[in-house]
Amino acid sequence: MPYRRNLSHALPRFLGALLFCAAGLAAEVPHAPASDPSHWVKWLPQGDPRDEATMPENFASPPLTMAAGESTRQRFATEVLARKWATGPASLPWNGLALELIVKYQQNPLRAVRVLAHVHAAAHDAVVRLATTTSSEAAQAVAVQAASAAVLAHFYPRESPGRIEAIGVGAMLAVAARAGVSPEDLTFARAAGRRAAADAIRRVLDDGAGASWNPADRPAAGPSVWRAAPPLNLYNPTEPLAGKWRTWALADGSEIQPPPPPEFASERYRDEVREVLQVSRALTAEQKRIADDWNLDKGSVTPPGVWNRKAMALVAQHGLDTAQAARVLAALNVAMSDALVACWQAKFAHWTVRPVTVIREQLDADFLPYLFTPPFPSYVSGHAAASGAAAEVLAAFFPEDAGELRASADEAALSRLYGGIHLRSDNEEGLRLGRAVGRRVLERSRRTDGAPASGTPSGAQ
Repeated sequence: MPYRRNLSHALPRFLGALLFCAAGLAAEVPHAPASDPSHWVKWLPQGDPRDEATMPENFASPPLTMAAGESTRQRFATEVLARKWATGPASLPWNGLALELIVKYQQNPLRAVRVLAHVHAAAHDAVVRLATTTSSEAAQAVAVQAASAAVLAHFYPRESPGRIEAIGVGAMLAVAARAGVSPEDLTFARAAGRRAAADAIRRVLDDGAGASWNPADRPAAGPSVWRAAPPLNLYNPTEPLAGKWRTWALADGSEIQPPPPPEFASERYRDEVREVLQVSRALTAEQKRIADDWNLDKGSVTPPGVWNRKAMALVAQHGLDTAQAARVLAALNVAMSDALVACWQAKFAHWTVRPVTVIREQLDADFLPYLFTPPFPSYVSGHAAASGAAAEVLAAFFPEDAGELRASADEAALSRLYGGIHLRSDNEEGLRLGRAVGRRVLERSRRTDGAPASGTPSGAQ
C-alpha cells in the first residue's frame, strides 16, 4: 500500500544516523523512587493482542532499521533529535508534539483533551504492562514511545505519511542505544507499547465522539433557553453530544452533576446578570490580562493544554522518572476529559442562555462582552470544570505546589466573568464539578492491583 511504501523509503534516510549519534549522549535521565507500576490499575480496557492486525492501516508497524553512510550534517540533525526525544521522562516530548498538533488542526478543548487522554492512558498502560517483566526505565521509555507514536498517528492521519511513526522509531532507537538495550528487549518493550496503543485506538473508535447531532433535538425557544449570541451568532452549538461520550473514571457524564442553575428571572439570577454588566463596564488592566490569558479556544493549546504545560514543568522540576510522569499525565488528562464530559452533560441538560443575550434584551441593547461568547449553553463553565479537575489532580501529586495550582484554577474560572461570558454561578459550580471529578479520578488512580493502596499520590508514589 502507498502508506507502507512511503514509510519504508523515508525511515532509513530519516533515522539512519540516529543510533550512530545516540550512543554518545551522556545526560542522565532523572529518576526518583516510585511505587511498583506492576500494581497500578490500567486505564484502558484490554483487547486480544492479536487484534493489532485489525487496526487501521496507519497502525502498521514501521521497521526498526537504520542506514549507514550519513553525512556530518545529517548526524548533527539526528543528534539534536535524539536529545529531545531520548532524554528525560519519555512522555514529555510526546505531550509537546500533541499540543503542537492540537494547535495546528485547531481542535476545540473537548477534542484536544480526548487526544491527550488517550495518548497518556496508552503510555501509562504500556508502563504497567512492561512492569510485570522489567523495571528498566529504558525499556519503559521504549514502550511509552511506541504507544504514544501509534496513538498520535491514529489521531492525525493527515500528517505527512510516516512522520509521527518515524519520530517514534527514532526515539526508541536512541533510547536503546544510550542504555544498551538488547535487540530482544527493544522488541519486547516496543510490543508492550503497541499493545497498549491498540487498546487505546479500540477505545477511540468506540467512545461516542463520532455521533451526529440532530438539530431538531434542541428544546423549544424561550427566554431562558440558549440561542445564538452576538457577535458570532452561530445557531448550532459546539459538541452538543459530548456529554454522552465515554468516560474514564465516571460511570457516565451524568454521574457527577452540579445542582440546577439559579432560576431564570429570580433575584439571584438578576443579581448575577447585573454583576456581569458592572464588571464589564469597569474592567481593570489586570482583569483584562487574566481574561486574555485564559481565552483559549480553537487555534490555541486550549485550557487542557495549559494544564499539560504546567504538569510538564512540575514533572521536570521535581525530577520524576518515566513511570511517574506517565502516571501523572494519565491521571491529569483523564480527569479533564471526564470533567468536560460531565460539564457538557450539564450544559445540554439545562440549555441556559448566555449573559450577553439577557443583558442586551433587558439592560443594555448595545452591550458586548470583552471576549467573544462561545456558541454553546452557559451553565456550567468548561474552563472552570477542566481547571478544577486539573488542579485537584496535580495538587495531590505535587502538594507543595497545591496553593499555586488551585489559585490558577480559581483564576481560570474568574477569567470567564471578566470576559463577560459567564455568570458567577457558572464558574463556581464548574469548579466544584471539576474538583469532584478530580477526586474521583484520584481514587481510581490510587487503586492497586494486588497490592495495598498507597494512600496519597504525593511525588507520584
